[in-house]
Amino acid sequence: MFDLEMNIKSWADYLRARGTFEETDVLELESHLRDQIDELSDNGLSEEEAFLISVKRLGSVSMLSEEFSKVNTENLWKHLMLDPDPQAKASNQRHIVMVILFSLLAGTAARIPTFFGVEIGSIAYFKNLSFYILPFIALFLTIKHGGSNRQRGILAGFFAVALILVNLYPSFEPRHTETLTAIHLPILLWLITGVAYMGQNWKTSKARMDFLRFSGECVIYGSLLMLGLMVLMMFTAMIFQSISIDVEPFIEEYFLIYGGCAVAMLTVYLVEAKKSIVENFAPILAKIFSPLFLLTMLAFLTVMTATQTSPFTEREFLIGFDLMLVLVLGMVLYTISARNKHDQANFFDYLNAALIAAAIIVDSVALSAIVFRLSEYGITPNKLAALGENVLLLVNLVALLVLYIRHFLGKAEFHVIETWQTKYLTVYAAWMAIVVFVFPIAFRFS
Repeated sequence: MFDLEMNIKSWADYLRARGTFEETDVLELESHLRDQIDELSDNGLSEEEAFLISVKRLGSVSMLSEEFSKVNTENLWKHLMLDPDPQAKASNQRHIVMVILFSLLAGTAARIPTFFGVEIGSIAYFKNLSFYILPFIALFLTIKHGGSNRQRGILAGFFAVALILVNLYPSFEPRHTETLTAIHLPILLWLITGVAYMGQNWKTSKARMDFLRFSGECVIYGSLLMLGLMVLMMFTAMIFQSISIDVEPFIEEYFLIYGGCAVAMLTVYLVEAKKSIVENFAPILAKIFSPLFLLTMLAFLTVMTATQTSPFTEREFLIGFDLMLVLVLGMVLYTISARNKHDQANFFDYLNAALIAAAIIVDSVALSAIVFRLSEYGITPNKLAALGENVLLLVNLVALLVLYIRHFLGKAEFHVIETWQTKYLTVYAAWMAIVVFVFPIAFRFS
């Protein structure tokens, strides 16, 4: 039986594999293709007939579409494995060389502080960790996506100013603001790196949603690659230990640093090069874990209400629940970014809305606990940062729930949810910048 969605995805993957189009071009062509299919289906054609005719019509837009229309849909993957585009192959080889070169440069940059006595596990090292890797990722993305020299200059200038300010700021005991900088700076710089990924379209909702999808895929691929690196390191230590050679210093000082930088660069490369594989895999993970997270939060809220006890008076529990809320929001956002805007509301949309509603309740309780701690123990950088982040999360979650309800009632298209969420990314970036650059001054670098 003909599977329309599978063939549309295969057609889009074929365009990506040829290496001729940017991702935004592929999505635009896919939108045109779906419009054509809908029109032909309304006129009485079967899905398979509408698909083949629509692909043929798009031949006037792109020779690749015409090429694709000659491929038997049942044997698509066999054809895709043959005859790679020489231009795309050469471009891919250049990208691989860049990945290797930038991995070595990033690893070397990460080693430089150790020459001046900075310990790898220290806060001073950790707060600069982003500067060792993300500038090279940003450079790779601007080169791959054809960014201008002006764009590279602006990004380089931002990285340089941030590097100077973060390291010029003094730090006094108990070093709360320095710890906050170390936590928030990577997020801020990743959002800035997103400009390199989005290019000139960084202000558009579509480009920002692509970046959200890209970020989610990087988390999945990066986790898998990092797990593989850890296994390799343990295996290396074990086999050398069997012949009485201690390689742990080498692993800690070189293998881990250069390997970690290589994992970061390779993650970006693979997500860019193998979009279709991750896009099919990641939504499955979201669909598996979304109901599990929902059941866990509902069980927690039920038990907390029944026993009339709350862990939110404990600082460690508040931190843990804030991390869980961020993870839940990330899962919700990735589900939104991976959703096809042409689909009707389905079970997983309602599940997503239920997950958001449960997260709102948990965030409200956590927020009340933070306000209580502020009034009881006074203002500190950590409490104020937690307050701001919980407020931002609550606004984000409530707005998403309201928009989901409007979508279910037929009062708003799904793209309205995407548009609002992508605009809200600017709010997160602004808050991260405040915590990184303003908090140290406001709290006298303590």
